[in-house]
Amino acid sequence: MEWEIVNLDMTFKVDAPVEEVFRAWTKPSLFKQWFMTTEETNKVAKNQFEINGDWEIIDVREGVEYRAIGTYIDIVSPYKLTFSFKMPQFSELEDIITVEFVDLTGATEVKFNQGIKVPFEGDTNDFEADKTEVKKEMETGYNLMFERLKQLCEG
Repeated sequence: MEWEIVNLDMTFKVDAPVEEVFRAWTKPSLFKQWFMTTEETNKVAKNQFEINGDWEIIDVREGVEYRAIGTYIDIVSPYKLTFSFKMPQFSELEDIITVEFVDLTGATEVKFNQGIKVPFEGDTNDFEADKTEVKKEMETGYNLMFERLKQLCEG
């Protein structure tokens, strides 16, 4: 299968210290409240928080189980995380996510990048439309998640 990487870049501010925002990305009891799941629908949230350590989230919505998994590639606490991301029920393609946390003294700027692997299966015009649609859908989903992250950290 051929694929092409589409970069999704997002930047937002959280009115909370950098250590607290970093912890919300790395501590299962916190990330299960916002990252790919909610506390109400989360079935599993775990990680082995070290380079080459694995993380996993299982979310159950309307009786359907959604699993997100990955491996930590780089950790610079509390300023940077790089990890792989895959949802095996949809694709065996694995994306890379990098999150940078900029200390704004009492607040944090979060710089998010996901290299989304979009499969190529046919007409070039269709593929360009597919890439645009995938990026738009992912951005919409992340905006909802990042709002929950802000509520968690700022609450």
